[in-house]
Amino acid sequence: MPRSTFAILLTLVLAIHNVICGKLEKIIQHPSNILDDFFGYRDISIIHFDVPENVLNAVFKFTAKEKKTGGLGNCAPRNISIYLKSGSIPLINPDGSRTDANLLKNRRKHYELEMLSVDDQYLITIAIPAAGDWYAIAFRSWSDPDSEKITQQGLGAACETVLDAELSVERVDTSVLMDITYEYEVLLSNVINSAILQFVVPDDYEIANISLTSTCGDKCRIATTIVTEEILTSSVMDNPELFLSFRPYTHAYHYLMLRLLSGNASNISIALSDNDSLSNNESTVNKIPLTRKSLPDFFLFDYEPLNGNSTKPTPVNVTINSLTMLSFRVGAVYDVGGTVSIGLKLLNKTNDIVVVGCISLGFYASITEAGGCIRKNLSITPPDLWINNTKPTMIHIPYPEPGMWHLTLKAFLIDSNCHCLETCQTIGCATCDCMSETSTKVETHIASSPCIEGRCSSNGRCLHYMSGGFVFSACHCVGGYRGFDCADDTYVLTGGGILMRLLMLTLSNLAFIASIYIAFRREYYTEMVVYTAVMFFSTFYHACEAGEDVMGICITRLNVLQFCDFYNALLSIWVTLVAMASFGPRLTAFCQLSGAIVLALGAELDRTALWVFLLPAITGCILIGLSWGFRCRRQRNFSYPASRYKNVYLPTGLCLVFVGLICYAFFQTRRNYHIVHSFWHICVALGVVLLLPKRKYMK
Repeated sequence: MPRSTFAILLTLVLAIHNVICGKLEKIIQHPSNILDDFFGYRDISIIHFDVPENVLNAVFKFTAKEKKTGGLGNCAPRNISIYLKSGSIPLINPDGSRTDANLLKNRRKHYELEMLSVDDQYLITIAIPAAGDWYAIAFRSWSDPDSEKITQQGLGAACETVLDAELSVERVDTSVLMDITYEYEVLLSNVINSAILQFVVPDDYEIANISLTSTCGDKCRIATTIVTEEILTSSVMDNPELFLSFRPYTHAYHYLMLRLLSGNASNISIALSDNDSLSNNESTVNKIPLTRKSLPDFFLFDYEPLNGNSTKPTPVNVTINSLTMLSFRVGAVYDVGGTVSIGLKLLNKTNDIVVVGCISLGFYASITEAGGCIRKNLSITPPDLWINNTKPTMIHIPYPEPGMWHLTLKAFLIDSNCHCLETCQTIGCATCDCMSETSTKVETHIASSPCIEGRCSSNGRCLHYMSGGFVFSACHCVGGYRGFDCADDTYVLTGGGILMRLLMLTLSNLAFIASIYIAFRREYYTEMVVYTAVMFFSTFYHACEAGEDVMGICITRLNVLQFCDFYNALLSIWVTLVAMASFGPRLTAFCQLSGAIVLALGAELDRTALWVFLLPAITGCILIGLSWGFRCRRQRNFSYPASRYKNVYLPTGLCLVFVGLICYAFFQTRRNYHIVHSFWHICVALGVVLLLPKRKYMK
């Protein structure tokens, strides 16, 4: 098509595609997302957005509030963390935990937002967003778990943090698909002040240079941005000419955004410069074909170099004076929830050859004469892979962005006592006199799996989670470990620390021996059996759960021990209060049996709920009040029970139990749990000794 004819058609297209500039259009709503506290990736909530093409601005709006679901009091605002990224789930580290796995550092940018759940609106505005999938992950911000209070359920307000999300977009005035090898002219004015031109750069361009010429010269300012799946370059044109240089993505659409910021009107000529920017040291690129093999499970696939009809991977030849390139595609949505692992190893053992590898998305990264990687902004960084032995060297890409990934390789012969070797390996450099290109063979490993090669060190389990309709893999760490691969041991207790906690929580139950003895001496045999059960099950419950999977002693399943511990604790409260009421034998037996049945039901329904504890306590106190009141009325005085019990043992026992209860309910944290809870055991056991009355006091 002649250029003049296309220019006329382009002008007509610009005229008929005019829309209202600057108007935001809400296109997506995601209400009522429930957020959890962050202890690992298993706690994130994923919110997905689909951003359309030809968008000037995308405005992501988030509103969080606290919703009361029970308990007493009001819900306090919580800190909320939101991370947003195009293509895949953002890889973040909000708790600063250590990861032992070697992770790829050059990743696509993500956006971060910190907010409060006070029902205010918070915005993330992104100019010229990449079209397609965007993922936001949200959670209640991380805080030190050792400082977190452990409160009795029902004493405070039970709250849910609810997040609402919306996406609004500002669409471009006009959009045109063009052939960038031709020269085009675009008119921007106060009526049509923005345009997006969509094009594909030919494959033989390693670096593309686009020239723009404006007819209004320095009398107007025009914003220019080139975008693929991310922004490649951006500038403001306030002179007659502007050159934009960038590394084009292979087999991908590029978008040139133009927006008139000031001035009345301008004709802008757009042209792709001649392809004179190919690297001098890379006359050829040796492309190695890879075959994808997918397995019938989430995130399990690999790419293998196969020779002809062979079913076994073949070694890759890294040749001199060429760049060896292996390309593989990661699909959208279904491939991004796992981890792509890339490994290399030399086929033959050598001490003077090193192979460097550069990993890039969308375009292939060139390699300098000293093994540095040339990135999209033409900066030089150290190589992603540095292989000098026959053991595999691995690098991992958790939650990889979709698109075409490239692994470029070069082999170098290293002179002995090379002075620049360490510098080139750590910070990257353009040249090094003691490094020269050579040829060798390597074995490659490019595969996807959940977590890190399906494992979480030896300190956790790799599980699949679903949020927002998307499946992703994450580690569930145990024993106090944390981090993406469960390698951080900051909160892991030493053997001595675990033993101290285990001994305190178990041996503190021996205080119930005094309660058992007093119950036996005062002929409260039913109560004695209950106190013995409390001591037994509390001891073995804490022996099982306090050992941190290191030295725990579990005589049966933990949930069975927990039920028995809670149930017998409730029953001990009940039988003690019934004994204090001092009914006759028949009524006492009736109350004890009825309470045992009701408390078993309550412990099974919700053994940690406040009402389960209040039910026997309040009912027992009412029975005591009725029993003692009838006795006093019958005697026509207030001398019941005996003054020694009423004035000494009863208030002392109540104060002791009350102090223990206050500490248990309001002062427990993860750091001091073993101390406060052990103190609670002792307070309850000694309180029973004081509260369980002698028979003679109740006559």
